[in-house]
Amino acid sequence: MAIRKVGSAFIGAGIVAEMHGRAIKRNPTSRLVGVYDQKIAASKAIAKKFGGKAYRSIDEILDDPKVELVHVLVPMVFHQDVVIKCLEAGKHVLVEKPVAQEVSELKALKAAAEKAGKVCMPAHNYIYTPSIMRAKRLIDEGKLGDICGLWIFFNIFHDEKIAARYGSVLRETTVHHIYSMLYLLGRPQTITAMKSYIHYKKLEVEDQAAVMCQMPNGAIVNLWCSFALNDPTNDPWTVLYKVLGTKGGVSYSWNEAQYEDNGGPGGGLTCYEDGFAGEVDYMVNQCILADMQPLSTLDDAIDALKIVETAERIVDSGRGSLKLKF
Repeated sequence: MAIRKVGSAFIGAGIVAEMHGRAIKRNPTSRLVGVYDQKIAASKAIAKKFGGKAYRSIDEILDDPKVELVHVLVPMVFHQDVVIKCLEAGKHVLVEKPVAQEVSELKALKAAAEKAGKVCMPAHNYIYTPSIMRAKRLIDEGKLGDICGLWIFFNIFHDEKIAARYGSVLRETTVHHIYSMLYLLGRPQTITAMKSYIHYKKLEVEDQAAVMCQMPNGAIVNLWCSFALNDPTNDPWTVLYKVLGTKGGVSYSWNEAQYEDNGGPGGGLTCYEDGFAGEVDYMVNQCILADMQPLSTLDDAIDALKIVETAERIVDSGRGSLKLKF
């Protein structure tokens, strides 16, 4: 019997489209129907590499019955309009993070998805790896006992030219840590935060951020992100997750497998690429074909943004900590 392949299209053909293309290529139930980007050469390059054609417009994608799923890979400022347009056209949507600038925008996306009866899944790729899903299972089954602490570290140097594409480390990258915390442990009760400015000469945003949260059971969560450095030590904290409980623990590192890849920060780190493969596989095989909810939903994206906003208020006001209101 022939395998059913879900047809996907990309809106946006920037750096992240490469990872989405690799993910589709690895997935036996996915195929790339085509790509649209304002830069036609970029569309053609991704389509040539991973399949499909270069569309001339977003409307051409939405009018194509072969497209069931749209990967929205454009800058965040365009997300709301593009995602809602896709949902209203009857397409499922996988939208890159951060999904939105404001909570109101996320609520609008959720309402549009519910009205259309389609899945709108945040591309919270870090949790869609076997190691993180195993950690979640062990936590939920009580195998680790009472959870005492969670640590998530990110230490990958970004020069100023590359960092300019991202902006705020807290909003753009530490949000990975925050949705991971929500997935593994749920909502925190209190939060404190700091930002620092180490190596940028022109950019006026932070290149390091730290967030500390306390969970309802008393567990303490430490979230750290730096664009200012690499970790060259013999046990590097490039990207590291560690969960410790009274009866056990889990450790997961991106350094477990690497290869040469000049595709930018994160290139050659297999675990990073695996997260994209995992989210595409889950979106297609669980959400679309099996009618299941994503592991991290728009509600989780709303909670993550509220935590980011609270962290920003703490930094801006100089207050020590705040209780979170969801």
